[in-house]
Amino acid sequence: MTNFLRHALHWGVAQGYSLDFLILILLLPLALTAIALARYLIGIQGLNFFAPVIIAVVFLPIGIILGLILFLAIFLTEILVILILRRLRIHFAAKMALVLLITCLVFLPLLFLSSSLKLSPLFNSSLIPVLVLILMGENLAEVQLRKNPKKAFRAVLETLILTSLAFAVLSSMVLKRVMLLYPEAMIILIVILDIWIGQFTGLRLLEYRRFRKLLKK
Repeated sequence: MTNFLRHALHWGVAQGYSLDFLILILLLPLALTAIALARYLIGIQGLNFFAPVIIAVVFLPIGIILGLILFLAIFLTEILVILILRRLRIHFAAKMALVLLITCLVFLPLLFLSSSLKLSPLFNSSLIPVLVLILMGENLAEVQLRKNPKKAFRAVLETLILTSLAFAVLSSMVLKRVMLLYPEAMIILIVILDIWIGQFTGLRLLEYRRFRKLLKK
């Protein structure tokens, strides 16, 4: 009875489910907990809570380096398209559909040239991650354009930092092995950490620098 999750994993594998997929599901709460730690203890906010984990999951099949390059390329393209279409007086949903259309047309030649650019594995086996990045980039780009440039740059940078943190958790072989061998203990640890974070009322690490003059008094 104390190792029911381990038995559940074995049962899932016997039913034909991928062990990596099952472990990933169990690691997702840990990745969110790591982001919560970074937000409430360090002060790294990012754009929103779930975006870094979603992007990190997308990065898993293509790698962190290629994933960051692709995300930034899509993100900057969509910001440029939104700026170009800003004066077009049409409804928001229609404008975003045009942004998505132009972005897809921009990246379509890259699909055709993927063989010569040695990117064929990216587009042959990871089409869904690319599509998710395009959709996520559109949403994040629109949110960013509502902020001033300094805050926008910081929010994007913090989001990428949190994404890298979530990717490190989800791709860690050590954490995968520990989750496989001691899933119940890991779940209990996650619950304890979440409750502790949820009750944290102190200053964030970055706030000590912000309020250092007041703290000296």
